[in-house]
This record gives sequence, C-alpha cells and structure tokens, in this order.
Amino acid sequence: MTQTRPKPNGARAAVIGAGSMGTLIAATLGRVIPVVMVCRDESRATQLFRWGASVEGLIAAHARPIVVRSIDEIPNAGGADLIFVATKTTAIPAVAKVLAPVLPSISNVGRRPVVVSFQNGIDPGRELMQRLNHDRVIRMVLSLGATLTEDGRAVRLTLNQTPHEIGSVDPQHSELCESIAGLLAEGGLETAFTPDIESAVWKKAIVNAAVNPVAALVNASVGDVIDGPSRIIMNRLLDEGVAVARSAGVQLPDDYVPRVLALIQSARDHIPSMVEDIRSGRESEIGQLNRQIMDRGRKLGVPVPTHETIDALIETFDWKVYHR
Repeated sequence: MTQTRPKPNGARAAVIGAGSMGTLIAATLGRVIPVVMVCRDESRATQLFRWGASVEGLIAAHARPIVVRSIDEIPNAGGADLIFVATKTTAIPAVAKVLAPVLPSISNVGRRPVVVSFQNGIDPGRELMQRLNHDRVIRMVLSLGATLTEDGRAVRLTLNQTPHEIGSVDPQHSELCESIAGLLAEGGLETAFTPDIESAVWKKAIVNAAVNPVAALVNASVGDVIDGPSRIIMNRLLDEGVAVARSAGVQLPDDYVPRVLALIQSARDHIPSMVEDIRSGRESEIGQLNRQIMDRGRKLGVPVPTHETIDALIETFDWKVYHR
C-alpha cells in the first residue's frame, strides 16, 4: 500500500537564489504549489521573466514562479511558508542578514515559516539557525549534477541519485519534513525523510571534500580525477574524512568507502561546482568542506594532512580573488 504523505494546506514557497539549484527547486516545486523566486541578477531575472524555470535531462519540469529582486519583496508577492535557501554556503551571512527581519511577516497566513538549507558542508543548517535565531530550519541533501544552459532557458540535469534526503535534528519536525518531501516528490524531485540527517550531511560532505577540490586543482571532470594520477589524493581525502566522521560519532556502514567509490564512478561526466568557481575567479566553498573536516579532526586528534594541503592550495585561489 502506498503511504500518502501529508501536504500543508495552502502552502507557498520562496526560493532564494536563481542559479542551477534554485531554478531546479522552483521548476519542480512550482508544479505543485505557488513559488516566489528571489533573483538579484538583472540578466538572470530577465531570463526567468521570459522563459520561466525549466529543467531538462533526467527530469523534465517547468513552472512560472513570481520573480522578485530582493528578499524583503517576498511578503508583497504573496508570502511564503517554506523558504528554500539556494545560494552558495559563502552567501549565508548576507542572506541571513536580510532574511532575519523579514521572517516574522513573510507568511501571509500566519504560519511560522520553515527554512530549508541544502548547501554543501556540515554546518550551514546550524549557521542559518543561529544567524536567523529561528528553530524551524530543515536540512536537505541533494545528490545531483545540474548546470544552467548558456542561454539560461533551462537547468540541464545530468546526475540524479535518488532519493534525495530531508530531515531535522529536532524530532518534532519529522512530520513537517515528510510533508516537504511529499511536495518535492510530487513535483518530480524524488525526496525522502530521514531521521538521521546528520549522517546524510556527513556522507555528502566527505565525498565533496574528496572530489571537488581535486577536480578544481587539476581543472577536470570527476572521471579525469578517477582515471588520472590525482586519484591517490582523492582516496586519501576519503580515508581522512571517514576517520574524522567515525571519531565524531557519525554512523557509517563498514562498506561505506567501496559504495562511495561506486557512486563517484557513476558521476564521471560531472564537473563539480568548485571547478567552475576557480575557472570564474569566484570564492570557493573550501571553508565549508575540507576546513570543517579539518577543524573537527584537530579537535578529535585525528590526523588530516591531505585536507590541510588541499585547503592551503585552494585557499590560494580564494586569496587571489580578494587581492586582485
């Protein structure tokens, strides 16, 4: 028998960020409930006004979200009960600064809004909770590869390892997570509630910290990293990440590394976002990936020499961004 997941009556969503991930959420969720999309970039906003939010490839979805230019415009655009923060982790401080004063009035039906965080790294959910002083922050882990087409008409989805996971460290939010998972699944993004979201967050962080910076340093796809000499660095990063996670009490299966290596093989054609960050001269997310594992390793007495080396190398690119 298929279990019917509860759906919030009259739910409305806001998506903060109009890159590939934000567009993916707006296109899928917008098939089910009204969506407001916050897009600061004028040219990207023009594309969304013209074509709407579309996904092609492994998922086909299209919606016409209401597009606004700033977070404080959300209440006047119909409000929102679900707020998806679809920016880079590095943008969290700026987003929280604007979102915090708007939160009390952002829902036009008087509900306490739910903020959904799905950035890379271990701590973005906690950081949002602290900066917003808001306890209804949900974590979501997406395992996919998505890029905007050059003309901005659509997001091309080339990797979609389902089900994606959503959950909260607070058990009282379990039913809420089930509801959000149901909305996303109905829109075409297969998502499931997990009672152990911390393990899901760590599993993705370990993989991202092992693959993304190596691919960025050699300017390559995941497949090139796997096949080339840099694979030994990736393997060492994986081993260190697993050691830190287990020392931190994260439950990982005994066959976690072989399973992860098979997962990485299935993403051979994927080009991690950090590669694009370095190519474009943007700040990377190394501080939210490898450095968070490093910091925990040091506190727990777990050696992380490969993470330290990779962090210093990628940090040099970030240093150049601010010293040009």
